[in-house]
Amino acid sequence: MERLSTNPTLPAVGFLGPGAMGSGMVLSLLEAGYHVGVWARDPLKLRPLVEAGAAAPASVQDVVRSSDIVLGCLLDSAVIRAVYLGPGGIAESARPGQLFAEHATFDPGLAVEISHALAENGAAFADAPVSGGPRGALEGTLVTMIGADGPVFESLAPILHSYCSRLVHVGGVGSGLKVKLINQLLVSAHAVVAAEAAALVRSNGIDPEVAHSALMGGWAASAMLDMQLPAACAGDFDDGGASIGGLIEVQRLVANLMNEAGVDSTLLGPIRGAFGAAVDAGHAGHSLAALVTNYGANGPAAGSALSGPREDEQ
Repeated sequence: MERLSTNPTLPAVGFLGPGAMGSGMVLSLLEAGYHVGVWARDPLKLRPLVEAGAAAPASVQDVVRSSDIVLGCLLDSAVIRAVYLGPGGIAESARPGQLFAEHATFDPGLAVEISHALAENGAAFADAPVSGGPRGALEGTLVTMIGADGPVFESLAPILHSYCSRLVHVGGVGSGLKVKLINQLLVSAHAVVAAEAAALVRSNGIDPEVAHSALMGGWAASAMLDMQLPAACAGDFDDGGASIGGLIEVQRLVANLMNEAGVDSTLLGPIRGAFGAAVDAGHAGHSLAALVTNYGANGPAAGSALSGPREDEQ
């Protein structure tokens, strides 16, 4: 096996899917002294990482063959299934002793499938979804919720600390994703109510800086309010790493988790409706601050548009 790492004290690392989040993780790994081999479906994403010192093996199989630990931050459940379990995928290339960890938010049941497939070749898998955004990846302040066997968690911890300030071992494979989906339920709810608060601030002519200072000083404070209120009031909807459209699939997974648990939500339907209305209005690629456009003279009419998910999102 050709190793990517020239430092014998560090494992050879592969990274799959260096997008908005993953690129920050790779840069943090390089800064920590790891030599990293990266692969992306879009080769253009690799250019700045290669310039920073990463290697660029030609294929997923090459990354797997030359790595001791393979990390991923792929797009969604469909892409993850194809990359891990599809023809020529990771499960066919894995070897005994290898460790794999996937940082994306995807179907917990798929994580269990992947773990079983890799175990047939003697490799181990962890679901390790993260929270904290692209800035957290660069600054090393991400929180990671990990589903894995205890020894796998202990083996992964040193490398994950390159870009995570907090590692939470939730339990077995799939359990990290379940906690992440609960996290995303809260994020989605906070995002919608922060949009409504911003709409009230705007419509009442309140100084956004004054409102922000007051609301962030007490029980109303939240990360979503902190990020969204100034941006929403300024009309700044540039994607800051979490887009409105990017949460649509995640909210579907949240709904599945709640259905499986027998928990009836009074909020998730309207939340999905609010996100769907913003997507329909052309804001799929905008930041969560653009949810404010659902309200007021420029937003959709009150009623069915925000009452729940559309038929194609059930």
